[in-house]
Amino acid sequence: MSVRVANSFEALDRLLSDIHAGKKPKPDWIHLQAGCRLDKLKPDARREILLKLHGCVLRGFRARNVEIRSRQKRLNYWRSVASAGFHDFSDFGWMKCYDSPHVRDYDYIKPYLKGGLDALDPYEVYSSVLGTFDFGVEDFVATELCRDVHTIVEPMAGTAEFSYHGHFRYPDFRYVMIDLDTNAQSQVLRLPWLPETEKHYIVADVLDEAIWKQVKSIASGESLSYVGKQSHHLFNAKQLYDLMDVATRHVDYLMLETPQLAPVMDMGGTDDMTREEMEDAGFEVELVEEEDGEPNPFTNMMHFSLQASDGGGQRTIFTYRDWTVWQQPILVTLARLLDLNALYYHSELNEFVSVEDETEDCDVLDNVTFMMFTRREVPRLR
Repeated sequence: MSVRVANSFEALDRLLSDIHAGKKPKPDWIHLQAGCRLDKLKPDARREILLKLHGCVLRGFRARNVEIRSRQKRLNYWRSVASAGFHDFSDFGWMKCYDSPHVRDYDYIKPYLKGGLDALDPYEVYSSVLGTFDFGVEDFVATELCRDVHTIVEPMAGTAEFSYHGHFRYPDFRYVMIDLDTNAQSQVLRLPWLPETEKHYIVADVLDEAIWKQVKSIASGESLSYVGKQSHHLFNAKQLYDLMDVATRHVDYLMLETPQLAPVMDMGGTDDMTREEMEDAGFEVELVEEEDGEPNPFTNMMHFSLQASDGGGQRTIFTYRDWTVWQQPILVTLARLLDLNALYYHSELNEFVSVEDETEDCDVLDNVTFMMFTRREVPRLR
């Protein structure tokens, strides 16, 4: 990963000019340090630099030298950066889609300031607090296991961030997204996809085998199917079993994102998801346990909702009824019933490792885990 550093605006201007002229390659990241402080610029000057930055980086920039104590000034700063094409929904820094030429407005706070809670875009709020941005297509297709993948399938896609972000890095791949939400389909297809990328967003039930046959007919090369952790937990045991069965008969690899391994009873109650810009704007977002939603230790089932609230009231963004925490051992058991090979993504090795080769340094207790299931033979560590 390439990184450039700018300690002054003069140095930054020279760097951006050289990149723009083709004298230097675009780095993944540019670190702004010392006196190169975006918060000290007037709004117009800041936007001008941000737009230049956007065209000169592959991933984004980091600016840990920013210090703003005033709530209003801090919010204004966040909105100015977000509207110039960068989001900070990841721990990595201010990011954009990989080498995207499009300046996408990530300022989801603006509607709230104009119209309150009712004006919030549910999908944008969801992305800011529950979307997975630290891992993407490039992490998984760079592995030995998935090196021949050229088709990405995203069942239960919703806003399809996995596919959309991935297509900028791999525009020659084929992307197939499936969901029952027609509003999500409309939102995804409105995004500025690169014109050369082949994409399909199918409104359908992912348990319908006819859909998977259609997916197989579309696929080119090997195929990787990805389901995020907020999605497959909506299935009951029979539905999840059926998904693992039908998907692995029509794609090469099925990957399910899972939460950190923990007792389900630790997951109840209220979980504050409020981001700093939300607090500065005057509202908060929480995952709230429903009245009858206490986690059941025998079934791993719970009921909760994503709620936004301020001094004037509250709004339910999304409701999760019959949400079952499908943890790693349960998934492995289902895989064995189906005679599937089970692996997990080892974040230190950056490779998929068979669950039979579990190592002491796997991080299932501290981080989300990406579980992989396949009918293909897979390599073993030992």
